[in-house]
This record gives sequence, C-alpha cells and structure tokens, in this order.
Amino acid sequence: MKPSNPSTKAEQALAKEMAEAGITQGNPHTALFKFSTVSGSALQDMKIPERETLLSPFFRAGDYGIVFAPRGVGKSWLSLMISKVLTEGGKLGNHWEASVGKNVLYLDSEMNLYDLQKRCQQLAIRNDQFHLLSHEVVFTKSEDKLSLNLADPIQQNALKEHCLAEEIDVLILDNLSTAFKGLNENESDSWEQVSPWLLELRRDGIAVILVCHAGRNGNIRGTSRREDMAHWILSLEESDTGQEEGHEFKTRFTKQRNCTASDVPALAWTIKQGEGEMMITTATIDPRSQMLDLVQGGMASATDIAQELGKAKSTISKWARKADEEGKMKIRNGRYLPV
Repeated sequence: MKPSNPSTKAEQALAKEMAEAGITQGNPHTALFKFSTVSGSALQDMKIPERETLLSPFFRAGDYGIVFAPRGVGKSWLSLMISKVLTEGGKLGNHWEASVGKNVLYLDSEMNLYDLQKRCQQLAIRNDQFHLLSHEVVFTKSEDKLSLNLADPIQQNALKEHCLAEEIDVLILDNLSTAFKGLNENESDSWEQVSPWLLELRRDGIAVILVCHAGRNGNIRGTSRREDMAHWILSLEESDTGQEEGHEFKTRFTKQRNCTASDVPALAWTIKQGEGEMMITTATIDPRSQMLDLVQGGMASATDIAQELGKAKSTISKWARKADEEGKMKIRNGRYLPV
C-alpha cells in the first residue's frame, strides 16, 4: 500500500526522502521516526540554541510553570506582577529580573473585570505588550454568550492560534479551577485533555504559567499528573508577621529544573502603596526558618524536608537537633513535631 498523497511541503519532503530510501509502502510514521532519529555524535554536532531566560534566575522561554496557593494569599497579585515585569523589563522585588520586555497574555477566568482593572491600575500596568483576555469580555462580546472553557479542544486551538498571531511569549492562565470547566481535578486521566495542548504551546515557543489553588493539605489541589511536565512549581504561603499595612506573603519553590535551590531561596514579599505605583520588596528567608515552617505544616521526615529545601539530610538533622534543644520543635522516634 502506497502512502497517501502528500499535501504539505513537509509531507512532500518526507515523501521524497522515503522514495529515495526505497520506502514506498507500510506505515509512513516508520520513515518519519527513522529520519528524526540522530546518533550520539550527531547530537553533539547539532546547533541547538539555548533557551532565553525570561525572568532570572528561574523562568525560561517555553517553560510550563505552576503558581499555587490557598485562597486569598496573593497568587493573582503575584501573577500580575510577573506579567508587568515580563512586559516592561526590570526587577521584581529585590531578587527576580527580566532583561527585556516580552508579549504576555493574561487570561483571567474568575475575577470581576472592575476588580481586575483596579489591580492593574495599582500596579501601573499600562504598556501595550500586556494583553488581557477576560472571561467577562468574552461572554459579553460573543453573540451566543460563550463561556470560556479551555477543557474544550476547539477553544484550546483557538487560543493557541490567537497567541501565535499576536506573537505571545508567555501565557498566564488564572486559574485552573475556573478556566477548565468539567475537568475532574482528582482524576489523572482527565489531565490528558490538557497536557497535549501544553506541549503544543511549548513546541511553538510559548511559555505557560498555570495558577492553581492549594488543597487543605497545603499541596496543589487535585491530581499530581499536572505537575510532572512542569519546569518549576512555586508555592505561596501566608506571612506570619502580623503587619496590617499592605499585603504580605511568602514564596518557595517546590520544584525547579532551570537552576539550583540556592539560586531561588524562599522569599518574604511585601507590597505597599507608594506614591503612584505599588512598592514591592523581597527578602530571603533563612533555610532554618523554612524547616520550622515545614514542620509546623506537618512535614515530619528529615528526608522529605531535605528534598523540599534542596539540602543534605545530615544538614536537616543537625538543624533539627539544634531546634529541639532550643524548644522550637520536637524530635520523637525520628519524627519531627511542632511545639
């Protein structure tokens, strides 16, 4: 059986290579895999461009990242702040920096448009490289009152085409629960409705940040399969300083492929209204304090804490013994307990 008539230039080129190789029948994918396979020496000689860093030190072009937090902690605030610095360049707080402005599409599927406008005004997001796609505007402008739903393959493809047409570099999806209607968060197989689309966006050079809610256990709510292909995962937690002015929270990476744990320490964030724009500052959090926070949150194993903080187990054990002596935590039968 001969392969079907090729319709695209790529298919025509493949058909030509197949014919030259004497392959005129069978599964055409066999030839595709043959011509796509490279040897170890050929791989070393390939000129593969390094992925551009979008937000130093952790966010690169084509990444799929996750931001998660309980309700009301500040994940939408942080996502908008990331949007601003990516589109304008410059520093975000005292630790993260974007070198040049990129095109960002911020898709909001939950907030009232009025409230979202107010936040953008407070953050002084006024540049034309920031693009907003609001569920309210989609609903209002569509004749059939379309409900935004990225679990729908038709809407997925339409959004990808829109991003490519507008040359979007970063797509921020806020948030999983409301943007993907009908998706069972607890069933791993249901994520197969989304993961192939995310891979398509990556291959097209579009980085994605997915905003998620945390469950009662403090982890990302629902199946862990959505975390597998993530380049990095950022957790937001409530601040315990008790400050009444402004807004405060803490961030820490629970997964990071692009740099070492020491490159991205846990940070304490403070957002206050200044003269005109919001004033955003960050300060590093001592790793020993992070350990105590994890113990307070229910993590009782030195192995788990070491993996979480990117430290050696022996280091965590040493810190824990010292904290036990100081009365800041307890060690009982090798388990760490809060006081």
